[in-house]
Amino acid sequence: MGETLTIAKKRKNNMKIYPFYTMIGLDLMFFYGIKLLFLSQVKNIDVSYIILSESFYALFYIILQIPINVIMGKIGTKSSIVAGNVFTMLYIILILSASSFQHLIIAEFVSSISFGFKNVSESEMLEKSIPETENKSKIFTKIDSKGYSIYCYFYAITTLLSGYLYDINPYIPMTLCLMCSVIALGISLMYEEIDTKKSKNKTLKQNVNETKTGFKFIFNSKRLKGLLLMLGFLWGIITLLQNYEITLLEDINISATYIGVILFVTQIIRGYFSKKSNKFNEKFRNKSLTIIALSTTICMIVSGIIALAKIPFILQISIIIFTYLIRTSVRGIYMVIKKRYMNNFSNEKILSKIYSANSIIENLFRMVICFVGSCALNYMNIKYATIFIGIIFTIIAIFISSYIKTRLGLKPEEYNKKDIEYKILE
Repeated sequence: MGETLTIAKKRKNNMKIYPFYTMIGLDLMFFYGIKLLFLSQVKNIDVSYIILSESFYALFYIILQIPINVIMGKIGTKSSIVAGNVFTMLYIILILSASSFQHLIIAEFVSSISFGFKNVSESEMLEKSIPETENKSKIFTKIDSKGYSIYCYFYAITTLLSGYLYDINPYIPMTLCLMCSVIALGISLMYEEIDTKKSKNKTLKQNVNETKTGFKFIFNSKRLKGLLLMLGFLWGIITLLQNYEITLLEDINISATYIGVILFVTQIIRGYFSKKSNKFNEKFRNKSLTIIALSTTICMIVSGIIALAKIPFILQISIIIFTYLIRTSVRGIYMVIKKRYMNNFSNEKILSKIYSANSIIENLFRMVICFVGSCALNYMNIKYATIFIGIIFTIIAIFISSYIKTRLGLKPEEYNKKDIEYKILE
């Protein structure tokens, strides 16, 4: 009875901490709004190389994810989150000291280790902390969407400030980014491990075998293959657009300060729409991911065309910002419902493997898409590259949507057992 009460207190503590940790620890603050400007203007690294470094990050992530997953099974969820935040701090220090493309590659290697731990363990911590009930999925989504929405709002504020601070001194927002990572590390130390004893009793061989079994299940499930294919494609586009959007704004002579203002507005909108993910999913069901994908790629094409059009500047920037707002709205929805989709028809034993497999596939797409995006910039202006990439990815989105049409959004009883029952491979 005493042990049960202790576990209940740990669960309550973790669920209480999760939204606040997510707000400051989900990603890097004061960073992405000025990363490209900092590396290109202060460190004199070519933009095409900066985008290419995203492909190296993805390659490192793919190579390291399975070994990291095995390590996480041994050290536990809390220690994995803490380790991820330590590597995040090291990554920022390396960015601050980077002076060449080679140094940037080393930094991206460290970043891949950081997010290799964080991307799986953070969501797993919340999943393990919620008691097994009929409403577990809804509780997870509610807490996760709360954390993600306040993250978006805080991220918006830091992005706005980073633009102003960058114009004063480029190193100020980078220093604040490092400080935020230190705070995130401190909050992560407040988590309570739910199954520490169980995890530590496993041998390395058991962890390796469990990981192999989990991945075998995932890649034998048509449902999961279809889901991870679309999620990977979407994440690749989203990652590329983080750089393309800022480069496009810079190309039409928008200053760092105003870029910060634009990103501030988009983050507020993203946070608002992340709370609408359940309603969006209930309305569009198995068409949700297709709508998100096509909204993203078509808006990309439109923004490139408008950037080329000889129209009044105010009208031009207004339309481009409008396309950004549409993209950020569907991204806010995507970031929440993707976890809900991965949680469906899974349990604690397989969930971390699903997250890991998703991370591997996401970064495989990220590597390829960012490589293509980097090559496009070597041969054409950002305006033409945006249109070119948008058209290609719209076609790909249509093909993937056709593939997943009969594989996602079905009722549990409509799936084949090997699509939803992990135990058959244990």
